[in-house]
Amino acid sequence: MSARQVPPVLSPCLLIDLMSWPFFSLSKSPRHVPVSFAMGRVTIQVSGRDDGPMATIWDADILIWAVSRLVAARRRGIPVSPRVQGSMSEVLRFIGRDPAAIRYERLRTALDRLHGTQVTTSLRQTRDGAQGFSWLIAWQERRGELDLILPQWLCDAIGRRGVLTLDPRYFALTGGFERWLYLLVRRHAGRQSDGWAFDLPHLYRKSASRSPYPRFVFEIRRLIAADTLPGYRLRLETDSSNVPVLRFSPDPSKDTYPQEPVDNNVEDS
Repeated sequence: MSARQVPPVLSPCLLIDLMSWPFFSLSKSPRHVPVSFAMGRVTIQVSGRDDGPMATIWDADILIWAVSRLVAARRRGIPVSPRVQGSMSEVLRFIGRDPAAIRYERLRTALDRLHGTQVTTSLRQTRDGAQGFSWLIAWQERRGELDLILPQWLCDAIGRRGVLTLDPRYFALTGGFERWLYLLVRRHAGRQSDGWAFDLPHLYRKSASRSPYPRFVFEIRRLIAADTLPGYRLRLETDSSNVPVLRFSPDPSKDTYPQEPVDNNVEDS
């Protein structure tokens, strides 16, 4: 049974793996340079098919909609299926975009990028080694109705309940770097009163950013000053070796997220 039967009111959800690692371009301009990332046992390679542009973090909003559909279906006892159906207007409303004609065309372009992006990763690998897939195995649109086929890799993670809910105001974040940081903060800080921390050199490597390190530090400082991440507070410290450290923790005074419990059996850490 597909996720088409799920009611339209959904809580945004995303796989924790997609919140911790550099799977998407953070730039609004097309990125053709592949991502080649390695940290410990984690390896990730991402590229566009036939040298085309890879999917962006805004394109991933469609995956958030699809994952949220499947999570809602699973909670109703419906088996997780790679097939997700819904209308284009529903997707646009869910991700907070006006259903104007230009939005429909941009949505089709985003679907093409998701379909054309090739991913190979050691995360959740099988006995055969690293897994390769596209974010969308196939997609079809007819008279405004969408029919998507997701990779089994995503469905397996949803079946294992490896997802977290997101603040709906995530969709209003306009910067790719800002979105990436929110997802990472949401994944690691959760609702722990003490939050979490990363030293900036480690965080820079984890981001797989193409910008030089000083520019990365500048962006971190800018976001700390802007204080725009829903539900979380950022601050910059230094450790005993005088290395800059980004600490982040839930901020109840923002009265946003996290409010609802995370998905079952997921460590909110």
